Amino acid sequence: MIYTPRSHHSHLTKMMRNSKMYEQLFDLIDDFTKSKTGRLIKRKSLLDDLEASIQPSGKNFSVTFDWDRRIKGGKQLDVGQHYKKVELQFKDQSYILSELFLGTHSPPQFTGQTSFLYTKGYSFKKKFYYRLLIPLERELRYHYILGTRSSEINGDSLIFRIIQNDKKKYFLIIESEFKQSYDEFSEKTFALKNALGYLTGYLAGNGGYFFAYTKKKMEAPAHIYRCEFRNTIISGYAPLNSNPYSYLHSNKKLAKKYYDKKLLRTINQDEFSLLCQRLYDSVELSSAIILMLESSVASLLFMPGGYAIVLETLADIIKPKKKQKVAPMTKSLSKKVRQECSAVIEKYKNEFSKDNHQALLDRISWLNQATNKAKLRAPFDYLKIDLLEEDLDILQARNDFLHGRVPDMTKGGEVRSLDRQNKDLYYASVRFYTLLNILILKWIGYDNRVVNYPKINEAFTEIKLKEEPYRQI
Repeated sequence: MIYTPRSHHSHLTKMMRNSKMYEQLFDLIDDFTKSKTGRLIKRKSLLDDLEASIQPSGKNFSVTFDWDRRIKGGKQLDVGQHYKKVELQFKDQSYILSELFLGTHSPPQFTGQTSFLYTKGYSFKKKFYYRLLIPLERELRYHYILGTRSSEINGDSLIFRIIQNDKKKYFLIIESEFKQSYDEFSEKTFALKNALGYLTGYLAGNGGYFFAYTKKKMEAPAHIYRCEFRNTIISGYAPLNSNPYSYLHSNKKLAKKYYDKKLLRTINQDEFSLLCQRLYDSVELSSAIILMLESSVASLLFMPGGYAIVLETLADIIKPKKKQKVAPMTKSLSKKVRQECSAVIEKYKNEFSKDNHQALLDRISWLNQATNKAKLRAPFDYLKIDLLEEDLDILQARNDFLHGRVPDMTKGGEVRSLDRQNKDLYYASVRFYTLLNILILKWIGYDNRVVNYPKINEAFTEIKLKEEPYRQI
């Protein structure tokens, strides 16, 4: 099954007609995942002209060969050694292993690991037309989340789609009609992949195949580059969903209201492009999105703390050009207060040790520092996002999350059961997650509703809320 963007209908129709093209790519990927035997070629090294086999090993590939030092004049090969740009030669093709690390030795056999390999003659600097295929662990669904199948980054319109081959395996495919270097294309696909991961809760990973073409029609690849990605992340959370029945299983009357009044919508192309562009432009934002995804599959002890760190990062990114006033006092008042406090400390100087005296003076210098709550609230104020009292309570509890403490969301006191503590942690996590989504989506121009996870999960958390299941941004 192939899902196509309307804006590129004619282009993709042409592509779909050429089914042999996709079959060829799938066959090439299958060939990568089969065990093969060839010869290692590394001139003027101990690895030159050795028979070796290569086979998949997790996200990497294992390269195995026998070693007899008598053949190499008594020289010794050891584990822990790295060899760069080792050629693995087969009858009809040669691949370059970017790096081969020798990890194990069971005489007479050595086994090395490699993660990045490409066809001989490929150049990362030369410009090609590119297509990236990422094998998926399962189908990546985005029908009720995204209303587009393309994104524009730096003027380049990238098309993406999910394809299922005849072996029932799914692939994420990203391509461009713009001729460019590997670095240019890979950075764009990295941004698009992260944006798609954030919006769907499914970050495609493990490994991908870059197919480089010399002609715009992209009929037969000139080269292949297989590289490793970070691990796939599949969480049960997505910031929005235009199908109200997806979450309101037990309240079909309310779901019908949302559906009939068309109160929910997907992300459009302009919004998705802006998200991708901002991820492309900012390493910090990309890292925050990855941490957000990782936190969504972390344990309850780490989940809210991870979200708190993401919000701190976003507070440094989503802000006006002119610095906001978040400090408790004006500069002039702060100066007076610090001077008077310092005078008091000096008056009782003899009552303190030298170290404690300096420590107190140092603390006075931080008197006008903005509170953590004020810093975390600043990006919401900047985007004119109204926060509920429950939201402010979560921001106030930020230190608890970061120091491994469990905030008391129901005022149960120290006698809370472990089950109650876990439910408090989960409530705090989904409240934080919802706030992050409101902030990010408002920042890219989305003006509809996000899934209100604290409300959706109130039966589990046992924290009843007078809120809607979908929260207007």
